[in-house]
Amino acid sequence: MIQLVSQFSSSSSGISSLGLNLKSFIFQLITFLIVLLILSRWVFPRLVATLEKRREALERSLEQAKATEETLKAAEEKADKLLHRAREQADVSLTDASKKAKAVITDAESAAGEKAGRIIKDAQAHLAQEHERLHQELRSELADLVIRTTERVVRQKLDKETDKQLVETAIKELKS
Repeated sequence: MIQLVSQFSSSSSGISSLGLNLKSFIFQLITFLIVLLILSRWVFPRLVATLEKRREALERSLEQAKATEETLKAAEEKADKLLHRAREQADVSLTDASKKAKAVITDAESAAGEKAGRIIKDAQAHLAQEHERLHQELRSELADLVIRTTERVVRQKLDKETDKQLVETAIKELKS
């Protein structure tokens, strides 16, 4: 190989005309090939394996992100449905509560009206009883008055004028 290199170096045409040293070029080429062989044999496979692992991890992360996003969308839809159902149930409950409140108010008003009617009837009955009692007392007093007046008239009955005076006296006594 050295002969080959010396042959190329003696000629003034070819690589030397470009301003390159052929021995140096061949040495650098052999060194490059050795480094390339070492890199391709031991370094590149590990580097490629590391990059492949990283790519797979990224793909898994993307798949997990997509799955998480889908799960999140499903959860949001489910939450929206639950909120919608809860609002509907709340509306129904409010409507029922309103109806029940109106029914309770109506019942209370009816009960209050009935109680007021009973109180009025009781008061009227009490007034009627009181009226009857006072009427009986008045009759009793009137009868007593008539009896007293009659006693006086009978004791002193002599003529019409005396009778008239006795009645007027009795009336005056009643007024005072």
